Amino acid sequence: MAIKIISTRDFAKPMKATLQSSGKIGFTHDTAEVLKLESGKLIQFGRDEEKNEMYMILTHGTPEDAFAVAKAGEYFYLPTTLMFDALGYEYKIKTYFFDLVRKKELDADLNGEVYYMKERSKTKSSSEREAAES
Repeated sequence: MAIKIISTRDFAKPMKATLQSSGKIGFTHDTAEVLKLESGKLIQFGRDEEKNEMYMILTHGTPEDAFAVAKAGEYFYLPTTLMFDALGYEYKIKTYFFDLVRKKELDADLNGEVYYMKERSKTKSSSEREAAES
């Protein structure tokens, strides 16, 4: 019998990212720590068209098709506005949350540390939309 112990380190802190009203992806403080984010770190996105699923890859290479992590104060983000526009996300009227789920089995194929982006969304109230526009 081959039983593998599941490490609690993989599940200690929930990792989340939010699609801001500007179209940028922002990371929680805990997520930034776990992912060891720093300015300039490269992150790619992949999409499974059949399942309509998104994946985030902390790439090991220096590909042209990666976003560089940026930092404003203590806040880490990715300049993803044009990508989410092209994908049809309505981030001006909805807030999108992504729970990041580690997918080690995809690392070798995608040349990086892979996370499934489990998507949730909620429609913004009119006051939230007005605040985002000002």
